[in-house]
Amino acid sequence: MRAFPVFLLGAVLTSFACGSAWADKLPKDAVELTADEVKAIYSGKTGFYIVSNIYYAPDGTTKGIFGKPKITTTFRGTWSVSGNEICAKNKAKGDPKIYTDCNKFWRSGKKVYDLWTVHYDGSKPDLKGGYATDTLKLFKNGDSVSKKYAASGGE
Repeated sequence: MRAFPVFLLGAVLTSFACGSAWADKLPKDAVELTADEVKAIYSGKTGFYIVSNIYYAPDGTTKGIFGKPKITTTFRGTWSVSGNEICAKNKAKGDPKIYTDCNKFWRSGKKVYDLWTVHYDGSKPDLKGGYATDTLKLFKNGDSVSKKYAASGGE
């Protein structure tokens, strides 16, 4: 039974990092976003990913639902920013393992680049072609998760 939540959380975290289109590479003129800029991307917002939604509360906690259109599990955890990198540590309901994913951000002109730097499954990041360029489109202000989370038996 535990393998099921592990699989689900892996898919949740993959959708966290892979919900965007991939660019070829990071431009040479790209500069790191500040910690405050990265916090502003996430804090108080809901990320709408392929198979999950995650709320990033301003207090550094996360709450998520997995499954679209039908919710199949919930998860919760924490998020924090250091420099231009955000890391989220989440645990699915019924799964004792904590999964970590991290992303770094840069700007080149008006375009923001995002690299999935730490993968929940331990796989290596793609430092050549793994830069997402439409990550900002995945976020909306406010908590669009808590009601569904509670209704689905979130812990």
